[in-house]
Amino acid sequence: MDKTLEKLRILFYFLQTKCRRFSSREQLNKWQEKQVKRHLQWVCEHSPFYKDYKNKPLSEFPIMNKKIMMEKFNQLNTAQLDKDELFKLALTAEETRQFDQSIINNIAVGLSTGTSGQRGLFLASKKERSIWAGTIFAKLLPSLKQKHRIALLLRADSPLYQTANKGRIQFHYADITQPVEQWLASLVEFNPTLIIGSAQAIHLCAQHHQGLAPNTIISAAEVLTEEDSAFISQAFNQPVKQVYQCTEGFLACSDTNNVMRWNEDTVYIEHYWLNEEKTHFSPIITDFRRKTQPIIRYLLDDIIEVGNEEGLYESIKSISGRCGDMLRLTYENKTVSVLPDLIYRTVSYISEQLIDYKITQVASNSIEIETDQFPVEIKEALSKLLSKQGIEKTLFITKPAPVWDLNSKRRRVVNLYGTSQVEAHGH
Repeated sequence: MDKTLEKLRILFYFLQTKCRRFSSREQLNKWQEKQVKRHLQWVCEHSPFYKDYKNKPLSEFPIMNKKIMMEKFNQLNTAQLDKDELFKLALTAEETRQFDQSIINNIAVGLSTGTSGQRGLFLASKKERSIWAGTIFAKLLPSLKQKHRIALLLRADSPLYQTANKGRIQFHYADITQPVEQWLASLVEFNPTLIIGSAQAIHLCAQHHQGLAPNTIISAAEVLTEEDSAFISQAFNQPVKQVYQCTEGFLACSDTNNVMRWNEDTVYIEHYWLNEEKTHFSPIITDFRRKTQPIIRYLLDDIIEVGNEEGLYESIKSISGRCGDMLRLTYENKTVSVLPDLIYRTVSYISEQLIDYKITQVASNSIEIETDQFPVEIKEALSKLLSKQGIEKTLFITKPAPVWDLNSKRRRVVNLYGTSQVEAHGH
């Protein structure tokens, strides 16, 4: 009976998402305002952390981030759950790989490290898991009438994903912590119609794609460069769609025209601008459906390039990496910030070949280039790029190609030296 109710709940949220229509941006804004106001009222009554903000507008709520959320976790969550107990539960599930045990009082507990490397917790009640499943199905699947075999290429499974394993929809969890040959073999046997995973895991599938013929490919969890997208797309003869899904929620995804758009029917987005031209920003997220672990004015460390595609929901041109990975190079007392996507594009112009590389800032004006392909050309292209920005005499250190770990997010541009712009502004 309980499973039938869960299926009905998922179907309800699927239909609600599919059928919800807005005639104009103005109507959407008014609807969002109403949702946010009602949500804040509820959160202030149930979260000790937010009780003093009752009846205040969203703009007066504090900016949140992972560090503050973890420090104030016990006061912030609305289920009176203890952070230390949850970490023990989630870590045991990670170690034993028994992810179905990662539930307490019907609340799923997930562990994340993200790209920042700082551990975080993710909570989702039974209702929230149904909302997530219904919403993600509505956004990513054409219908629920046909059968779907969905392969998740993930480091860790979760009761959140198991919620979606219903009826005509079969899920296969490919544990990418296992040897590549092992999880690839299980993937071929499953014969997925849809593959969702990190760019590097899908890239491996594309390299060994004999026996795999998915109808849909979705990249999630890390930056998808144009080169990786082209390689994967060519291998499977399918466009690569994207999902912006993280601990903080299901934030954006590709639409039917393969344009990435914010899920503004579930989240409200504020912009923390990273440059004067307002071409790049870090999103400040308010999810007006997450109640167990409220996500209110949560500043993400990601760099979003503004899209210019017309449509009701705001478009995203690219997710360009982390603010912490902006290069901040100094020359003659002048410091210049270089966005990661400038580096991606500069390297992509060197050759039509797919280049495997990693660029790391290791000192105030020193860059390490890891690659076995075109190291001289990369050095010259970067030198020219930096010179245009007023940075001269950069020391370049070349090393062999990087060794990537599937259990960690692949970051082609990394700053091990400077401070991110968001941190520099005191957030």
